[in-house]
Amino acid sequence: MKTRSHEEQARLEAGLDSLLRMKDGGRPRGRLGLLCNPASVTLGFIPAPQALLAAGFDVRVLFGPEHGLTGAAQDMEAVGRGEPSRLPVISLYGETFDDLSPKDEHLEGLDGVVCDLPDVGSRYYTFVWTIALVMKECARRKIPVWVLDRPNPLGGEVVEGNLPERKLLSFVGLYPVPVRHGMTPGEIARWVNAEHGIDCDLTVIPMRKAGRAPTRREIAETPAWVLPSPNMPTRETALVYPGGCLVEGTNLSEGRGTTRPFELLGAPWLDADEAAERANALGLPGVAFRPHVFKPTFHKHTAKTCGGVQVHVTDAAAFRPYETYLRLLKALFDMDPDRFRWRTETYEYRDDVPAIDLLTGTATYRRLVGEGASLDPWISSFRDDEMRFAEQRRPHLLYSTRRESPVVLLVTGAHESGKTTVAVKLIEALVQEGLKVGSLKHTDHEYETDIEGKDSQRHKAAGAEPAVLVAGRRSAVHRRGEILASDPLSGATGPHGERPLSVFLEGEYGLSTCDVVVVEGYRSAPYPKIEVCRAATGRAPLTENDPSVIAVVTDRATQHASSVPRFSFEEIPGSLLLFLRKSSFFSSLQQNPVNA
Repeated sequence: MKTRSHEEQARLEAGLDSLLRMKDGGRPRGRLGLLCNPASVTLGFIPAPQALLAAGFDVRVLFGPEHGLTGAAQDMEAVGRGEPSRLPVISLYGETFDDLSPKDEHLEGLDGVVCDLPDVGSRYYTFVWTIALVMKECARRKIPVWVLDRPNPLGGEVVEGNLPERKLLSFVGLYPVPVRHGMTPGEIARWVNAEHGIDCDLTVIPMRKAGRAPTRREIAETPAWVLPSPNMPTRETALVYPGGCLVEGTNLSEGRGTTRPFELLGAPWLDADEAAERANALGLPGVAFRPHVFKPTFHKHTAKTCGGVQVHVTDAAAFRPYETYLRLLKALFDMDPDRFRWRTETYEYRDDVPAIDLLTGTATYRRLVGEGASLDPWISSFRDDEMRFAEQRRPHLLYSTRRESPVVLLVTGAHESGKTTVAVKLIEALVQEGLKVGSLKHTDHEYETDIEGKDSQRHKAAGAEPAVLVAGRRSAVHRRGEILASDPLSGATGPHGERPLSVFLEGEYGLSTCDVVVVEGYRSAPYPKIEVCRAATGRAPLTENDPSVIAVVTDRATQHASSVPRFSFEEIPGSLLLFLRKSSFFSSLQQNPVNA
């Protein structure tokens, strides 16, 4: 018997591989239908039909989603009969919406249906909705369904976008989820089944990694990329797709007919240099726009020279694809509103509303762009939808969030600069984000640690749990309304007799269980820093040349790098928190409380 290497065991194992290693208990039995496509393969690239038949499963019929069983059909191209296969093939993508669901005669005689389709983590991607429709029809006939789970290449931590209005649900969003939903196909199947009353006899075969359940971060791992659809050639395409698909709702080319679909966009009337200049002026996190001229070989503007941009993701953790393309399309609209058009042709079986309304789930975006209004208030409102959806999806998640250590944020500054005020406001705001926040206040001045009104007490009142105070050679842990420890420190190792920050982060102070720890002091520690400086103190900033400074809160000019954003004291926590949400720092907080 061939054994797997350590490298193979460390790879993320899809539900198909897990099923093939399962013993008899829990395996699908009897005559089976299989919903799959070319990306439904084992870790060894064996197609699912071949692998299951070789393992003794009685697969009788194959179902193909959009793009067909072979994946050869282009977008919104009806797939009929006749795809090459040794088994009968039923297309679940045709001329009408009814063609998306299996008919009674397709399910006749089956004892179960196995669904093994990839996903790319965006609401528009139709494969998860095909699974939902199969579940609905199987529930009606009391046929069990097994969903073999697969990765979400965007991971399971970030949720981004508004919830679509119910009147705008469609095959690019059959049920109300944000554009970037942060779920796997198996998790969406569980959510749809429970929250929308399908009542299917559903079993999800989860993914595994090294003999355990993967984390929500690890479910993004794709050991090797197999095209799930013709215009999803790389993982990088999937990364931009939650935004790039919006271009389908316009008369701009989304790069179909090129080798970089959804990363390229443009039109014959656009000037590439101006487009890139306007796009980069938006100052969006984690992305850069390069002027690019291209000529599509098919689809929109075939054989015409198009000016536009290529979207280059520079920091995947900070990049927000949906917001990025919402703002980018508005910038390109503003370049030439007379030639820019919203798509009005039939789109995914609906001809009663513009495609962009189906994609965004609302008419609000189209209205704001047309009026020349700011997108800021609308985009800021996404947070409520994201939070609401996070709570709804939580019971149906299969993979948990794990963190080996907390994320640390230092608040530094000269004496009486306002560090504690900023720290307290940040603690309050991060707690409201749903994060477990701890704090540590460090001062060289030794005083009694249990006096009411001291800074650590303010940290505690703001929601820090625990709030640790290190005063000279004494320490205290404020937790649950009482001081649980107050001891002289021993074994000091610092140049002035202080203990290093790592002692408190890794020790028995309770900080290691937090999502984030806000620290006052320890300005030489190698963690992200927010420097606070106030003109009234007459003191110079302490960390002007420190590359770890990510923001400055000040009412005076400083010599920090020009790339470091400045915030007034009145902008705390509002604008500063918004900056943190969009930065790679906030991404490292397991991407906010919307995440499991």
